[in-house]
Amino acid sequence: MKLTWKPIMAGILDIVSGAIGMVGSVYFVVLTSLFRSMYEILLIDPAVVEQTEQIISRFFAIPFVLVFIGIIAIIGGVYALQRRIWILALAGSICSCIVFPIFGLPSIIITALARDEFN
Repeated sequence: MKLTWKPIMAGILDIVSGAIGMVGSVYFVVLTSLFRSMYEILLIDPAVVEQTEQIISRFFAIPFVLVFIGIIAIIGGVYALQRRIWILALAGSICSCIVFPIFGLPSIIITALARDEFN
């Protein structure tokens, strides 16, 4: 079996995508926190504040899910770099596609093409 660049490239794409997703979710939490403090300072109508609070509370769980998916993408990227468990590397590629599709789609394709190189 000939070793190629495919698992290495897929692993790097997974790790970068997972890191971008995790940083983006932290950015989302910071923005929502700033928005909450902003309308308290500006003394906006209480009805608008209540509606905004409901919308923010619905979307506040999304960053935590993205952090979890980003962690799976990073773990899958590490396994792809090690050429160890193909199904976990593929799962990491799929999670990286959820978090950051620009890197995730090529990672899925490359991981699928490199199946023979994994133990």
